[in-house]
Amino acid sequence: MSEIGNFFLIAIMCLSGVSIILPVIPQLDRSIQKNNLKPNNIFKWILRSSHGMTIKKLDSRFCGNDILTFYTAILCTLLAFCTLVYAFIVSDFSLQNVFLNSSTLKPLIYKIAGSWSSHEGSILLWFTLLQIVSCCYIFLIKNQEDKKLPIIILSIIQLLFSSFIYFTSNPFNTFSFIPKEGLGLNPMLQDIALSIHPPLLYLGYVSYVVPFTIVCAMLVSSRSSMSFPQKRESSSFANYLLDSRFCGNDISLLKTFSNIGILFTTIGIALGSWWAYRELGWGGFWFFDPVENISLFPWLSGIMLHHSIIVMTRTGNMQNWTSILSIVTFLLVIFSTFLVRSGFITSIHSFAFSPERGIYLLVIFLIMGISALGSYCVIPRLDRGILGYNLWHKIPWSSHGMTINNKNDTKEKGITIGNTLFLLSLIVLISATLYPLAYSLFDDKPVIIDERFFINNFLIFVIPILFTIGLFTTKSSIRKHIIILILSLIATYLISLRVNFRVISFLTTIASIFLMLHNILYFIVKTNYFRQSLKTSTASMILGHFGFALIAFSITMNALLQSEMDFTGSVGTSTKFNEFKVTLQNVKFAQGKNYYRQIAEFWLEDNNHNITILKPENRLYIVEKGLSQESDIYSYLLYDLYAVLSNIDDDIIHAKIYYKPMMSFIWLGVFITVSGFLIGLLRKI
Repeated sequence: MSEIGNFFLIAIMCLSGVSIILPVIPQLDRSIQKNNLKPNNIFKWILRSSHGMTIKKLDSRFCGNDILTFYTAILCTLLAFCTLVYAFIVSDFSLQNVFLNSSTLKPLIYKIAGSWSSHEGSILLWFTLLQIVSCCYIFLIKNQEDKKLPIIILSIIQLLFSSFIYFTSNPFNTFSFIPKEGLGLNPMLQDIALSIHPPLLYLGYVSYVVPFTIVCAMLVSSRSSMSFPQKRESSSFANYLLDSRFCGNDISLLKTFSNIGILFTTIGIALGSWWAYRELGWGGFWFFDPVENISLFPWLSGIMLHHSIIVMTRTGNMQNWTSILSIVTFLLVIFSTFLVRSGFITSIHSFAFSPERGIYLLVIFLIMGISALGSYCVIPRLDRGILGYNLWHKIPWSSHGMTINNKNDTKEKGITIGNTLFLLSLIVLISATLYPLAYSLFDDKPVIIDERFFINNFLIFVIPILFTIGLFTTKSSIRKHIIILILSLIATYLISLRVNFRVISFLTTIASIFLMLHNILYFIVKTNYFRQSLKTSTASMILGHFGFALIAFSITMNALLQSEMDFTGSVGTSTKFNEFKVTLQNVKFAQGKNYYRQIAEFWLEDNNHNITILKPENRLYIVEKGLSQESDIYSYLLYDLYAVLSNIDDDIIHAKIYYKPMMSFIWLGVFITVSGFLIGLLRKI
């Protein structure tokens, strides 16, 4: 297995290099002969030639070869990953990665999932999904000639990451001997949510390579010299691209892959929260852990990109802002990968400390960041910007960056304000996450930023965002806004009769109810009181915004109303918890396929004598020799009952019982939001 896997990794590096060089050789040869190019002028030639690169300048002898080479590299990546998965399935313990993360006793699903449970396997999965997305993007470019420049850019990314995997994160390293049994998989990772969470999250992240590539291709292509047309009625950025020599379907691909990115990133983050809620035994779903915060970097940037593209395709505004976000979002993906996989960040989710991996990923980030952002500032014409604007007007909120031509277009104003708020929240989140790391460079004393800081300084942006969406996404009159605000205040007051609000939770409740009522009213009006169907774009917007408001409302209620109890006692012990009588009914032992089970049976009886049975358990894994707490959750519509064992001393049971309100509505809000993104994506496909 090792020889086969390493062969494919080496082949990827070689083929990527060929894909980069092949289209450039003829042009470089002609330039050297024509200009008598000297080594000290090579940088000037790179800028000049790449800036004016057109496919017509490429030698016809090379046409098609680079595309074939590019696809072959992708095929080798798929084969390398399949080789690793097969090694896990057959328990080939000669591979260090298989030995450290698998055993013969593991169920098949966890053997397969074990292939991406380690850093080496997961980065290969990440790279494989990147290759699949790249393949789909190149395949969907209609004009054969327009595939050349994106292939060069993607091949550079291929070469950088395949080299990183081979030299620092090789999953095919072997032992000099073959162990008979592996060490098994971390018990916390033996969960169905963790089996599907990484592939979906990574698919979302790597999808942003397409917007990145499209913008970089525009930067170094002569097609960027096309000036943006004067505004016309029904004019759109899409029409401009279709009318120009630039790939006619690039704007469609930009929208499609940014939608894929935000869809799967949202699903992946939600699955991670669901896993944390069920598996970690803390009774929560989000802890503002550094790695959890880092996962939001590309998500927040992706949200801004998603909405900027909407404005750009409708009016032609926000072109430069969209271009910047297309670059920055993928750079944030790489930066997040660097932070998590270097081990510099202390987290339950982070990988082992590895300066070598961290330095290599940082170099990749700097190469791509300096190249892309440097090109954005240097390569465009002195008199025109990327799409016809002066270089000095590239500030996102300048007169040409986030301008609103039509002052009556409230949706564009809302997106502009919303993007500004999301940008500020992203800056706060990045600063707070990196501050302890930066502080540790100057002082050995650790600095911990607790959850309260993020609630007060990051989540505070949710309140104006909710109000902005409600005020600007619908063309309601001031009178309607006031009526809805009054209804929101009344509803919040009624809730306050039972809930003790703080300032932030009070404002969040008002804002979330305000947005939900706005979307309900907008839905009623747009369907002509349920007599006609909605346009898919309108349905997507309503679902996405309503789901977001429902999540904000449900999380607020969950934080205010949740409670917990420490249970200590033997079989037959009863105690009071809220309106429930909690009784330890039984303790029993059992054996699973690869673990021993210690199960406590709790009966929770409410005031109406309805009984809920919870069976949390401790598991001792045979191979791993590790103890894992498995919570048991019973979900009602308005609340969850949650139990987890701490430990068992002889016949004394120590456990925690949680009352978690509105959990079903949190997951429902996520489902509604994802449905909105999905409808928007299917509409574009």
